[in-house]
Amino acid sequence: MRDSRRILIGKKEIALAGGIKAALDEAHSAASMKMTPRAITAYEAVGSAPSEEDGVAIVVQIVVGNEAELREAIGAGAEAVLLVGVSAEEARRLVGIAPGLRGDCVVEVIDGSGREEI
Repeated sequence: MRDSRRILIGKKEIALAGGIKAALDEAHSAASMKMTPRAITAYEAVGSAPSEEDGVAIVVQIVVGNEAELREAIGAGAEAVLLVGVSAEEARRLVGIAPGLRGDCVVEVIDGSGREEI
């Protein structure tokens, strides 16, 4: 099922963009094109998430497969990550790391069969 409120960045998109940060920047730019601009102060803009007033809220989710990629993605502004191809033990460890890097980061895990583990 395709969700128009989510942009999923996979390994192919990361490679085409030239890296995790570049892929996230492109996706965030595309997501912002679908938002309705509104006047806010600089104080309001810093660290604020899109609201319903902004139009369609679009979540940008990026696929990662290890701790280095997780750290790079969150450091580059990822608000959601999808762990793919990691063991259940490694997934639990990475899910535990993410909140320390960004408290509001959403972490989902897909096992080898495509099912959510967590």
